[in-house]
This record gives sequence, structure tokens and C-alpha cells, in this order.
Amino acid sequence: MKISARKVLPWQFIEYFTRYRQFLALLFGLSIFFIALIVCWHLLKEINLSELKLAIHNLSMRTIALSCLSAIGSYLMLICYEWSAARYAGVNLKPSTIIVGGICASAIGNAIGLSALSGGAVRCRLYFKQGLTAIDVARMSLFVTLSLGFSLPLFAAIAALIHPHQTMLALHMTKNSVWLTAGSIFSIYALLLIFLCYHRLPERPNENTRLFKLFRWTIRLPNIQLASCQLVITLFDAVLAGAILYFLLPIQPNFFTFIMIYILALVAGVLSHVPGGVGVFEAIMLASLSSEIGTASLTVALVLYRIIYILLPLIPASILLLANEGKNFLAPPQAKEAKTGIAASVMAATVFFAGVVMMFSSVLPGFNRKLIISLIPEKVINIAHLSASLIGVLFLLLAMGLRRRLFSAWSVSVILLLIGSALSLLRGLHWIEASVLLCVAILLIHFRHAFYRKSRLIVIPFSFNFFAICFCTIALFVWVILFIYQDVPYSHSLWWQFELDSKVPRALRAALGSFILLSCVMLFWIFRPALPILTTPNNDQLSKAYQIVLDSKQPEGGLAMSGDKSLLFNASETAFIMYSRRGRSMVALYDPIGDNAEKADLIWSFRDLCDEHHLRPVFYQVKAANLPFYMDIGLRTVKLGEEALVNLKIFDLTSKTYKDLRYTWNRGQRDGLSLKFYPPGTAPLEQLKAVSDAWLKNKHSKEKKFSLGSFSKQYLDNFTIAAIEYEGRIIAFVNLLETNQNYSASIDLMRVVQDIPKLTMEFLMVGLILHYQEKGFKYFSLGMVPLAGMQRRRGAPMIQRLGALVFRRGGRFYNFQGLRRFKEKFATHWEPRYMAVPAGLDPLVAIIDTTMLISGGITGLKKNKSS
Repeated sequence: MKISARKVLPWQFIEYFTRYRQFLALLFGLSIFFIALIVCWHLLKEINLSELKLAIHNLSMRTIALSCLSAIGSYLMLICYEWSAARYAGVNLKPSTIIVGGICASAIGNAIGLSALSGGAVRCRLYFKQGLTAIDVARMSLFVTLSLGFSLPLFAAIAALIHPHQTMLALHMTKNSVWLTAGSIFSIYALLLIFLCYHRLPERPNENTRLFKLFRWTIRLPNIQLASCQLVITLFDAVLAGAILYFLLPIQPNFFTFIMIYILALVAGVLSHVPGGVGVFEAIMLASLSSEIGTASLTVALVLYRIIYILLPLIPASILLLANEGKNFLAPPQAKEAKTGIAASVMAATVFFAGVVMMFSSVLPGFNRKLIISLIPEKVINIAHLSASLIGVLFLLLAMGLRRRLFSAWSVSVILLLIGSALSLLRGLHWIEASVLLCVAILLIHFRHAFYRKSRLIVIPFSFNFFAICFCTIALFVWVILFIYQDVPYSHSLWWQFELDSKVPRALRAALGSFILLSCVMLFWIFRPALPILTTPNNDQLSKAYQIVLDSKQPEGGLAMSGDKSLLFNASETAFIMYSRRGRSMVALYDPIGDNAEKADLIWSFRDLCDEHHLRPVFYQVKAANLPFYMDIGLRTVKLGEEALVNLKIFDLTSKTYKDLRYTWNRGQRDGLSLKFYPPGTAPLEQLKAVSDAWLKNKHSKEKKFSLGSFSKQYLDNFTIAAIEYEGRIIAFVNLLETNQNYSASIDLMRVVQDIPKLTMEFLMVGLILHYQEKGFKYFSLGMVPLAGMQRRRGAPMIQRLGALVFRRGGRFYNFQGLRRFKEKFATHWEPRYMAVPAGLDPLVAIIDTTMLISGGITGLKKNKSS
């Protein structure tokens, strides 16, 4: 009975979950966001503009100064977070590196949300240069996130019990409910401590951590000294962050009650998955404190809190990150294109922010309005207002192109920034806004090298998530307009009257124009022709690919000639990616083949193709040197095994080290074994087919696919064939992958008959090594050993420990260790090979899909102990 692997649980559940998880997360986030907007509108509908102006007028410079000092203190505590995280991970970082990392990761994490991911990406870029690994950075990011998450409920419970009466009034709870909730939190913490005490292990990964047994898993936690220190740091951070908002309040409630409400609002904002918790945090603070403080004053305080704690720290963080990336500015152009960095991401976020500023500034009257009107016709000013808002929408869209490093997005952004700067002056002398836009344009010009892709803007794949963010921005824009102009006589006809009349609110026109523009762009993206997913390469494409392989140092690219994989070329056709599809996984074989300067662009193009069809991008058997390219497009890496390489420059068969191989070579020749090489297209295929058929029959197998070639005349005629002859007949053969660069060569198909002399395979390998050594090649590859080099150490990723276990215990299914021992006789060194996949549950499904792709389906998975 045939069983489909895709219908076997839990893989089916995992596949469905990975397919719809982004949609469900987006739907949840949008729901929370719009509910928060409705709640805020309900709470603020009685406020008018005059009350807000009065609340702003009542703010003193002393109040703002105290809030800014509290923000500085909070960020100092966040630097201490970074210090504690480095101790937890057991890494040594310079104080200056910790300061830069703490400021940048925290500022971006607070602004974007999902601090473990956004802050972790910043840490990767900063700390990888210091020799840290992805595991070290992951531990630091997880420590920072969890230390805050585990501490906040405890602090909220303590604050609630200090003043339970105030807590009852603020949260509309009874006294018994307050005591019961706080007591439950304390009980959970106490039970957790007792559980950990009884499950502590003697091992210590470093002096600041301990290991604990949690059911079947071993987890690493900070020791009591580091945990206590971090608890104090988190306490000061929460107090100082809350003080920013507390000092801005005209009527200051009990501080402990305020801190408790502030912590609850923070937690709700994080759990909502809305970027920065926008709307959710404000709704809870307004619902809890507006009756005591006053809605207008509290609204002003919340806006200033966002500016002081979220927006202002982004400026030094962006400057530090861009300065870090600017160190490569004087590097040669080739090096700039080959290196990845965070400059493109930072500039994309900056341009997006510039677009938001241009949209929201349309509700401001501007400076010296009478002077502007006296010099410029009002209709021209109205056109400038509408044009600036539309340019703001374009900035939101261009940010996606900048994130994907498109040169076209860069050039259009620079032009629009300069135009937007002029419009900001024209519509009301917004000189601060004009200066900011001009500075952003200068920064974009400075980091021109980060935008190397030549693809057009229209090839950017449709992203529903990104358009949802843009529409939410416009929804927030409309909310602000309706709030500010709620006392102005309103008519529904204002939405479709486009005559440039001063009686029609400029902001309302800008909102409608922005919505129409964004909707048109989205519809264009939805209905444009989709790129083909898979195409069978024709003879012309195969010829181009083969020429690229011959001109490169990557002989493995010769597998493209099998014709079973689609080919994705760069624009100048100097490099390509070969790929195939299984389920929702689009699997690329090896790194891009060809011009090194085109690798990053090709990897992004492959990501675009996958995003276009909502598929999972997977790169199989990639090298460590290219991992930054895959991290740059948001993928994580999983180690697959190690490739056995022979350095032909140091391999010496006459040395003592290889005396056994020397005996094999001499003994094989005496026994009548001979090695013969057939140039491409000259091999006796009928004799080779008999060997191949016998090998397949003996293995009870069929031709593999994807990562190996198959026996066919069309394929084998492209390569040199090496055959072992014994007693006048061919008993074994391999086809050889090589290039014109004489840099590296490797083997592909290896077929042997059943009854052969004992040392035949060793004789073949020695002969191939000597052959390429004589031809002046630098390396000879013996292929990869799956799961080799994986560690079972405590603290290693679960998938790596599982791989190490299979490598040691999986002899029933595949002779991993025997293959390693055979290749170790020849190899001078081993290089790791990886799979690059999206994060989350995707690696599990991707590994299954790739395995099925290689084996040709579940029926191709056969026990093979002799390999």
C-alpha cells in the first residue's frame, strides 16, 4: 500500500500551520489594531483641539527635561541588559561594542516590536564581526526578551499589593480579585523556583549559568547571582521607562499604581503583535487613567512619551548603525557588492518613516501661512499639499524595494526626497521636515553601494502583510484627521470633491488621494502576470549554463545538465541558480553558480520568485562563506554535514601518512586493475549501462534525482568518464565534474558491479586524486557525508543534537559512519555544508520536502547500509 508522506501526521499539521500562520498572525494583529483605534476614538471623542493646545501649553520645560533624563536612564539600563546577556551567553565583548549593541538593538526593538527578532537581527550584524556565532546571538536576544517578560508580572503583582485600594479603582476589580490575582502570580513563581531547585544539574556551561532538567529537555538558565542582578536591572528599567510618562502627567497618581498599569499596558502591546504596540498601549492607559487625569492631558503625555522613548532614540541608533556600515565605504566596488549589511534595512525603515511624516504633516497649517499665501497662489499650495501626501505613500511602497536592495527604488527615492523637501517648504515653510528629507537623501546617496540589484520595481513580489501595514498607516492618518477636525462642519461630499478649493480640508483630500493611490498600486500588483514557477530548460539555456560552469570554480554546477531542474539566470546571464519544487518548498541546489559579484542579487531574485507564489525558499548544500547572503534575506541555517576535500597541493602519496593508499595503488595495478579516462562523448555507453543496471538492481533502487545526475546519454556526454577495467571489462565508472579553471573537481555518478576486487574503490579514488594532481587542480571533492560534524553538546540546537544521534545510531538506515571512515582515508580537511530555510517550523518541512525531492518520493527512501 502506497503512503503519501504529505498525509502523515504531524507533517500535515505542520505544513498547514506554516502555510497559514502569517495570515492568522496578520488577521489577529489587524483586529487588535482596529479595536484599539475604536476604543481610543470612544475615549477621545469629547476632546477638542483647543483642549489639546491648552494641555500642550501647560507643559513645562522642567517636565520634558525630567522625562528625557528618565529615558536616558532607561536606555542605560538597556545597555546593562546587553552586559548581562553577554555574561549569560559566555562571550567576551568590548564595552564599546556592548554600548552600541544595547542602544541599537533596544531602540529598533522598541520601535518595531518583536524585539527578539528585530533586535536579534541588529545583534547579528554587529556581533558577527566580533567572532560570535548565531547561537551566541540567539542566546543573548532570548535572554533580553525573557528577562523582561518574566520580571514584569512579578513587578506588577508587587505594585498592586502595595496599594490595593488604588489598584481596585484603576482596574475596576474587587479587593479579593486583586489579592487572588497577585497571590496566584507569586505562587507560580514560587512553584517554578522549587521545581528548578530539584531539577538542577551539576554541569555548568560557564561561571554565570546552570543547567536544569525540564522534563525531557535540558535548559540553560542564569545562576542566582546573574538572575538577581538582572532582576534589579529590569526593576530600574521599568521604573525609569514608566517615569518618562509619569513626569509628563499634569496630575500624578500614586506611582506604584501607575507603574502597575504601565506594565500591564506594555505586556498587552507586546502580546498584540502590533508594531510598537501602537494603539493598544494607548487604549489601556486611557481606559485606566483618563477619568483621574483628564483625557486631553493624558493624550498629549502619551504622544510625547512615544516621541521621547521610541522616536528620538531611533536617531542615534540609526546613526550608529549607518556609521558601522559606512566603514566599508572606502572598500573597492567589488567588495562592497559582495558584502551584505544592515544599511539597506535601516535606510528602508528611514524612508518609510519619512513617508509617514509627509502624510501626517498635511494636517499641520505650517509657519508664516500669510506670507506664503501672499507669495504663492493658494491653489498651488493645495497642489503641494496633495502631492506631498502622495509622495509619502510612494515612500511607504519604495521602502519595500529598498529593503530588497533595488537600484531602481534607490534612484526614485532620492529624486522624490529632493522633490518632497521642496514641497515641504512650498506648502508652509516646514523647514524641519525639509531638512530631514534632505538628510535622508544624502544618506541614501552615501550608501549607494548597498542597492546593487538591477531588477525593476514591478518585479517586487506582492506582500499582503506590507500592504496591510500601509493601509493601517492610512487608517491611522484618517483617524487623526477626523479627531482634529471633529468640530468642523462635515459633509460626505468632501470625500469626492477634487476641485482645489480651500473650503475642502487639504488633509481629507490627501487621505482620499493616498487611499486611491495605494489601492491602485495593490490592484496592479495583484493582477499583473505572475512569474512562472518551474520551466524546463531548453537546449540554449543548458548551453549557457554549461558555459557558465566551465568558466567558474564550481564544478558542482554541472548537475544542471541533467535537465530536471529549472534555471534562474541573472540579467547579464553570467550566473544561475538551479532549483526544483516539492510541495510548498522551492529548493535551490548549491549556491548560485557563476560570477561571485552576482550571488547576492541572484539570491534575492530567487526569494522574489518564491514570495511571488507564496512558497518557502530553501537553499540546499550551501557553503559557510555565503551564509551572510542567506541571513540577509531572512533565512536561518541548519547544518547538513561536511564535505570531504583533498588539497592536491599537499597530498603526497609517497609520504608515510598515505602508506596504506600507496599499497592499494600498487597492489591494484599488480592485480590487473587499470584506470582509463574517456573525454566527453567518447565513453562506451553500452558497457557503462550494463554496469549501471547491475548496480541499481543490486541496490534495489532507482535513479536518484535533483542532487545527483542520472544515467542517460544526453547527460553523460557532457563529462569526462573515468572507468576501472579488470580482465578486459569495465567493472566500475564515475562521471567527473570539472571546470576550465583547474580549481576543483568532484565526482557525480558512481556505479560498480557486484563482484569486484576488494580494493577497487580505494584504487579508483587514488587514481582520480593523482590524475587531477597531475593536471594542476587545487582541490578534489569526495562529496558530502550527511550529518557529519554535528555535536551532541548541551546547549546545541535541538536539530543538531538530533542529527548527531542519527549519525551515531542510524546505521540501520544509512551507513553514515562507514562513509565517513572511507572518505577520511583521502580527505585532507572537511568543510561544513548547510541548508538555508525560513525560521519557525519551516526547517522540519523543508528537510522532508528536500529528502523526497532527492529520493524521488517516499518509495525512493531505501535502506542502504553499504554506501
